[in-house]
Amino acid sequence: MKFSCALETSSERIRLVNVISPLIKAGYQLVSQKQEPSENGGNIIYVVARSQGSKTQADLVDDLSSIAGCTLFNLEISEDEETVAPNKKALDEKAILAAIGAQYPNIVDVVKQYEESLASDKRAAALHELGRKVGGGIYQRDYALGSPLKRSAAISRELVPALKDFSKVKAGENVITLIRCPFCGPSDTNHSGCHFVVGYIEGFLTANPAVGRASVEETSCGSGSTNICEFSIR
Repeated sequence: MKFSCALETSSERIRLVNVISPLIKAGYQLVSQKQEPSENGGNIIYVVARSQGSKTQADLVDDLSSIAGCTLFNLEISEDEETVAPNKKALDEKAILAAIGAQYPNIVDVVKQYEESLASDKRAAALHELGRKVGGGIYQRDYALGSPLKRSAAISRELVPALKDFSKVKAGENVITLIRCPFCGPSDTNHSGCHFVVGYIEGFLTANPAVGRASVEETSCGSGSTNICEFSIR
């Protein structure tokens, strides 16, 4: 089931991220979204999305109506095709970053929806860049206070705890291993999600002034099998 809707917020402080975050959490797959100011001092949020699983039209109305501070004033529902149109629009990176900020560390579904919205030849680069921004932001938010740690200590005492928000982690000398990496694809031909992890590690370490620029390579991917992924830091 595909739907498009418009909601008006009761305040300009209620923005796009406050709408798309609960929709993603409720299991909807976003296609596009837009925000513009309303005449009443709030915002108008336009969303096109798809329901997943056994969601009914009544469930959809309940989910949209329960978004805090928003009034649903337009909803159009259509039966969706099984296949996604090849010219589908990629989700906006700024909106995805805002959703990640609001839901962190529960971001795996957000990252995967962003991945699925991208053309196959754009996924690796876009997910790498998204990861760099998220990793750098988490370092600045949680680890930037105090004296910066040197590379080895930064990996073991900062990067590993940060990555444990997503997966069991093992760390060796300049090697990080994620056990049951949640960003892996379901098959060995679809594992672009790991580029997010590569970018995350690079962004996290590079944001540390005592480490400087870090380069990361995925040396082993467990996509479609063990989901054990190994990343080498240089």
